[in-house]
Amino acid sequence: MAAPIPSHVGPYPIRGVVGSGAMGMVYLAHDPAIDRPVAIKTIHRRLLESSDDDPSVAARFRVEAKAAGRLTHRNIVSVYQFGEDNDCAYIVMEYVAGRNLRDYIHAPRKLEVPHVLCLMLQLLDGLHYAHERGIVHRDIKPANLLIADDGRLKITDFGIARTESSNLTRGTSVIGSPGYIAPEQYTNSDVDRRVDVFSAGVLLYQMLSGSTPFVGTDDAIMYKIVYEPHKPLSQATDDATLQPFDAVLDQALAKDPAQRYATALAMRNALLALATEPVPDVLPVDILLAPRLKSPDAKPAAAKERDPSAPSRPASGSVPLPIDAATTPLTPSKPQPVTGPPSVPVPTGWDTTALAGVERELAEHVGPVARVLVRRAARGLTSLAAVRQAVAGAIVDFEARERFLAKAGSPPTRSGTAVPTATTRFQATQGAGDAPAGVPMRDGDVDKAAAALLSSLGPIARVVAKRCAAKSQTREQFVAYVVEQLTPNMDAHRVQADLWRALG
Repeated sequence: MAAPIPSHVGPYPIRGVVGSGAMGMVYLAHDPAIDRPVAIKTIHRRLLESSDDDPSVAARFRVEAKAAGRLTHRNIVSVYQFGEDNDCAYIVMEYVAGRNLRDYIHAPRKLEVPHVLCLMLQLLDGLHYAHERGIVHRDIKPANLLIADDGRLKITDFGIARTESSNLTRGTSVIGSPGYIAPEQYTNSDVDRRVDVFSAGVLLYQMLSGSTPFVGTDDAIMYKIVYEPHKPLSQATDDATLQPFDAVLDQALAKDPAQRYATALAMRNALLALATEPVPDVLPVDILLAPRLKSPDAKPAAAKERDPSAPSRPASGSVPLPIDAATTPLTPSKPQPVTGPPSVPVPTGWDTTALAGVERELAEHVGPVARVLVRRAARGLTSLAAVRQAVAGAIVDFEARERFLAKAGSPPTRSGTAVPTATTRFQATQGAGDAPAGVPMRDGDVDKAAAALLSSLGPIARVVAKRCAAKSQTREQFVAYVVEQLTPNMDAHRVQADLWRALG
């Protein structure tokens, strides 16, 4: 049975439910002090008090309030208040009657170039404003962009935003939504405002073509974003009139952040230069989609009005909620932000206490993801020393990693012979096409290599390891293929040494 709807959240009378899910609820409410409708996003008290599964849940919720609360801009959903009561913590925000950008992209009527420019200029205005105040959104996508009933675009959901004073995420987890996030969000590289510029480039491509530039499974998308160029827009659409946009997209979607537009304003100016007619400040009334919910007038009944043709549950490719895209995690539909590791059970045959020590030590270097790394590594291994060696690659600092490994004791032996160390195994990389020679690939090598590559490649490590293993007969070939995938700024010597240590 559904939980009863409260009469109030804090001092705000509740008028209806906008969204619900495991983390909390989003309510339509009334602000009695100013006599206006507001949206209230809540998070269950138990998530604020328990940190076993995701210690950053409460922190991200507060960051959302802090980040968006610092921003007052016509293209950003306003946050009015952060509060807590006996049952939940909550954010009071602007209520936006309208639809999100995903509804417009999937609507039968295709957005025309002037409309796309209108939306992009508004988006880039809002992003530039946030960036200048030290806030990077990091999850710009259609579901997080609302089109109000006056045609104005508004950016929502700053739940995974990064502020200059926060450090809530680790390189071992992916932050953002597959298909929209920049290569550096996958590869442990430094993240700045240019990740939002990349996402804006994806949106521009999608609005003009109807499809994102990188498609496939999550792993395939990850690989394409990091390593493969996008197909030129003019080729993807067979529309020569869109060719001028190719240069803008090439720069916005550059793999190297240094080759991207340095600011959202720079991208805005480049797009404005392509306009052949004046660009309206907001979308024209004649192309606006009808809101799925009417703007309430403080009467409870008004909150229940809905488009009779709308489905009772969200349809694929559509989110029937006109407010903050923070409701997206409450009504799951791919793609979803990946914001942390799932809970992983203790492998069969292992005692929780035996692994807890290694988990605590590793957590000092990589954070809560240590539990996942240790427990996954323990599958198929029989000693703590082997587990320690398998997960050491997640530690970025070389000296810290060596200290962590030193506690494992001497390297394991095979048939009474010591396994060669990284130093003795290091050798010049073979050409990938050389004849197979050396130790054959073995079961478990991909898992070991993925753990070793994690500190250098981030979450894409497993994808790279699997692809390189698929075309390798020996470990020597495998290492050579992996090294070929490294970008020039990566330490190939260190990566190769980490791989040989992990493979043994």
